[in-house]
Amino acid sequence: MKRSRLLRALVTYFVALLLLVSVGFPLLWMLLSSLKPSTELFTSPPHVLGGALTLEWYRSVVFSSSAPRLFLNSFVVAIATTLLCLLGGTFAAYSVTRFDFPGKQTFLLGALVSYVFPPIVLFVPLFFILNAFGLVDTLAGIALCHTVLTFPLAVWMLRSFFLGIPKEIDEAAWVDGASFFRTFLIVIVPLTLPGIFSVGIFVFALSWNEFLFANIIATSGVNKTIPVGIAEFITSFDIRWGEIMALGTLTTIPVVGLFLAVQRYFLRGVLAGAVKG
Repeated sequence: MKRSRLLRALVTYFVALLLLVSVGFPLLWMLLSSLKPSTELFTSPPHVLGGALTLEWYRSVVFSSSAPRLFLNSFVVAIATTLLCLLGGTFAAYSVTRFDFPGKQTFLLGALVSYVFPPIVLFVPLFFILNAFGLVDTLAGIALCHTVLTFPLAVWMLRSFFLGIPKEIDEAAWVDGASFFRTFLIVIVPLTLPGIFSVGIFVFALSWNEFLFANIIATSGVNKTIPVGIAEFITSFDIRWGEIMALGTLTTIPVVGLFLAVQRYFLRGVLAGAVKG
């Protein structure tokens, strides 16, 4: 019995270490490459550690490129997308878990089926809608596209969190005279905050890293986001790996910092959402 437990523990730790290396090594390589001078960036065989370090690539992207504007655009789009998804997703998830109304199953099935098709299939109708409202080449247009892409995921994840809360809590609030909206806002939302935080992190990360729609909607350089800006360092004549690695490192920091800041709520939300759904 002890040998079996030890073997399972060793296998578990080995798999965890393998996953950590597979995820962490590319990030470490990106960080180290962003600190290497051009003379060592293309050495063969490459040096993982050692050698001179420099900040020239960071100075280049911060002071000699449009990186500050790209970061501002990405923050605005990602935060707007997150707020829109959480606002609409919480109401939708609460409605489908608490009330019966015509078309509820169709709505849930449609949200689920929307992930079967690749996002590019939605681009043509979305582009016509955005063009009709004059939202092409605007941050609002990019945020709306990202909301369309992430809203079904937000609804299904939030639905699992709301299912974990007994309906008797709502009924007790209704008996005490609370309205549906007051019950939702004062009673239910505080109980689902860990799940809402978790969904918000997912939505923010998806919007922060989205490239395809942002690249097509932002026709001018003023409204481009970070993934689009990174791609522009690849030209027909050369690939500016130093700037790409530096900007990639700077792009990773906000997402990693967000995960670390709300890690406690994120883990509670993920575990709570795994109970039902």
